[in-house]
Amino acid sequence: MFLKQYALLLLMLLPFALQAQTTDSSRTRRALKPDPAPVSSRQPNNPTLTNQEMSQIVNAVGSAGSPGIMVRTIDTRYEGLRGTPYFLNGWSKGQILLLGGKRYTDVPIKFDAFRQALILLRPTMGNDSIIIDRSTVSHFQLVSPDGQEYLFKRYPNVKTADAAADGSYFLVLYEGKTALLKRVAKTFQGADYKQPYSNDIRYDSFQNSHAYYLLKPDQTLVKVRLTKKSLLDALSDKRDGLKAMADQLSFKNEGDAASLVEQYDKL
Repeated sequence: MFLKQYALLLLMLLPFALQAQTTDSSRTRRALKPDPAPVSSRQPNNPTLTNQEMSQIVNAVGSAGSPGIMVRTIDTRYEGLRGTPYFLNGWSKGQILLLGGKRYTDVPIKFDAFRQALILLRPTMGNDSIIIDRSTVSHFQLVSPDGQEYLFKRYPNVKTADAAADGSYFLVLYEGKTALLKRVAKTFQGADYKQPYSNDIRYDSFQNSHAYYLLKPDQTLVKVRLTKKSLLDALSDKRDGLKAMADQLSFKNEGDAASLVEQYDKL
């Protein structure tokens, strides 16, 4: 009877003994746990995520549809700028003749076709650059790196209703009694991809916007296209004498058009 009572007492005290042992062991583990590392040696709380990990997080948040969480992402679709506003890239050695007769030779210049501006580099002034007042310029000539020469002239007294052409610089393709001229111009088009129903153009660009003109001996400036019909219409007073030659030309390049205008002057 006594043994049974003693065994029953042990069973009643066993849970308290186990609890005491567990508490003591947890205290021992806390006592043995090393102090936190100094701040300087701790690992960063926000380690750098790879693009794949970031994508997974964004997708997970999006799929969860949590209205209280906002994820800000960087739009990486923009592809930069294409093209250049200049007729030739880089500075070119050239010459400038002003209306007053003053001439500058072997000077570094650029033609900004977007702004229709002649730019002069001044190496002696710390490589400063200035825009030459267009109204003071008679003509200028550029030389490309491969040695090609380009002559640009102004014709301030021409008769034209084309506001863009009035007072502009023109690249001379041919000049005799009649002249075939090219207005070298560029336009700027901005990227268009952010709005709904956009054109998905992910870059800014400068694009050619050239135009061709015939300058008649009476100083009339006529806009033309480099096609047989357009040129013969503009030179209609000698159409019969030009038709045979025009039929042999493809007009796929500026040289064919210049040859036809030169023939016009010879008739």
